[in-house]
Amino acid sequence: MAPPIRARTQSLLGVAAALIAVYAAIFAIVGSAMFARAPGPIALAATLDLTVTATALTWWFGVRTQALSPWIAVAVLSWGVASARRWVPHAPLGALVAIGGALEVATVAWLVVRIRRVVRVARAASAEGPIDAIAAGLVAARIPARLAAILATELAVVGLALTGWFRRPAAGGFSMRSTGWLLYAGVFGFLVIVESAAAHLVLAMWSPLVAWIASASSAYALLWLLADAQAIRLYPVAVDGELLRVRLGIRWRAAIPVAAIASIERVRAVPDGALDLALVEPTVLITLRAPVELRGLLGKRRRAGRIALTIDDPKALIAAVTPPSFVGR
Repeated sequence: MAPPIRARTQSLLGVAAALIAVYAAIFAIVGSAMFARAPGPIALAATLDLTVTATALTWWFGVRTQALSPWIAVAVLSWGVASARRWVPHAPLGALVAIGGALEVATVAWLVVRIRRVVRVARAASAEGPIDAIAAGLVAARIPARLAAILATELAVVGLALTGWFRRPAAGGFSMRSTGWLLYAGVFGFLVIVESAAAHLVLAMWSPLVAWIASASSAYALLWLLADAQAIRLYPVAVDGELLRVRLGIRWRAAIPVAAIASIERVRAVPDGALDLALVEPTVLITLRAPVELRGLLGKRRRAGRIALTIDDPKALIAAVTPPSFVGR
């Protein structure tokens, strides 16, 4: 049985802290004057620590507690051999070099298998949207769910911002284009570029490093803005079988069973207590029989019983998720 998330996180932190301590101590000793006095014995000890000790610590703190796959211990041993060969002078590797080479090949093969698993699971979950699909693949590769959500968000943002221009939205969705939000996003993006260029020139006179850090931060913000706009265009609200997939760019997502919808009506303002997922102005309000969980940025979660949305054709959405006798109410 897999350990609870908190216990698994503690185990992963224990492995990371132990490996950092081992590597830091070894590199400090190898780079000191002490090494020149006894290079042979110290090189032997350093090599054993990088390989045997590091692997044993990984096994004890990670594999034994089921927080890590046994393959991780193999990878640590392989990387230890490579590190000793590269950074420890006079390292008595001998047969370990050949073993390490074989282990490196095995490690690369293991990573390829893991990546293929991530891709396969992500493709199977493509209906969930890019963030949730990538997160599902990462979880299948035994990455903790919270970390998987964060990594999936970052990867999806880059993918949407760079490739969204060449893709078309899926047919059958209920778009949000009439609000003009995509135009607003374009204006915001233009202002970010202009202001960033001006700020870069001013800051560069004081500190070029600070200027480039500020510009990189602006570029990162622009990347998120582009990704959100592309997600709104490519992944609109949609009815998928018995599910209503509610999406607001990269900001919020939810899969709501159609049977869980108590009512859906046209509105012009967000009622008190409703979750505001509208762009500029809401057009529909979904009332649920019981609150549902929505997934937000970087793994954030929230529950809501009423959700306000902006839909270009609210009548079509109402007709798609309610019995004919209730359409238009």
